[in-house]
Amino acid sequence: MYGPVIDIILPIFGILLIGYTTASFGWFDQTAVRGLTRYVFDFAVPMLLLRTLATTSLPEVIPWDYLAAYYLGTLTVLFTGFFITWVFWKRTFSERVINAFSGCFSNTVLLGIPVILLAFGERATLPLFLIIGTHGLIMLPLFTIMLEMGKSGRAPIPTVIARTSYGLFTNPLIIGLLSGVACNLFEITLWKPLDEMAKLLGDSVTPGALFALGATLSGFRGKIQWQDVPLIVIMKTIIHPLIVGVLATQVFDIRNTTWVQVLVMLAAMPTGVNPFLFASRYNVGQSVSSGTVFISTVFSIFSLSVLLAYFQQ
Repeated sequence: MYGPVIDIILPIFGILLIGYTTASFGWFDQTAVRGLTRYVFDFAVPMLLLRTLATTSLPEVIPWDYLAAYYLGTLTVLFTGFFITWVFWKRTFSERVINAFSGCFSNTVLLGIPVILLAFGERATLPLFLIIGTHGLIMLPLFTIMLEMGKSGRAPIPTVIARTSYGLFTNPLIIGLLSGVACNLFEITLWKPLDEMAKLLGDSVTPGALFALGATLSGFRGKIQWQDVPLIVIMKTIIHPLIVGVLATQVFDIRNTTWVQVLVMLAAMPTGVNPFLFASRYNVGQSVSSGTVFISTVFSIFSLSVLLAYFQQ
């Protein structure tokens, strides 16, 4: 039972550890880390999205029950975390926003893509990218709006809308997603040399993403705020997948086992780097967001292993 789990987890976290170690010893400096992360997000993943969605059989109807199971569960964790942070620690509005998103914003790209594709293969491609493609469209605008609300001297609503719209439609992941869907719908076939280029770029996602994540984590280890972080990590890695799993199986009665497993695995992923990036941009909650990214990723070695072992039965 555990052989396949070890075969999946060890290579993934082995590459992550290599990135972490090389950055910790200064063999891969922060400029290189930023460059590699940008390459993965801006080039490799968009081309993987484009090529995959251009050739995937899209569902004839939008699977609203599938999307609802994930996002209702995510929003439940978000607003629960927002409330708990206020009750327990009396944080400011903006600090509560950072804490809440740190407890529900999964690392869908740098860790979610390699783990799920290695664990479930091609049959997981469509459900995986349905969430990845909508994740930014739903979560990033909400994140931006809530943080703008928390700023002193709140920006006018038209300004918030303009910033959010610009950020979405200039996001390389969204561009890759929409391009792939357009190619699929209009039956556009990529010119063979371009298709090979896209394939080569897409093939670099898994090692590049894992190495970049490990290197990024090396800068987070000394910035942990222990009062807030443990509860947020529990919400992210245990409560989030539990709620999503219950919604998928008991409320929306999704029958496709692979789709349910992809939902739960995505919810169980550790915190992504976006909450930290937003925290840095708005200069609030950096220690909590960075500490949550670090601790949840370390803890996920064990939590994801248990989850994969359960699914392997």
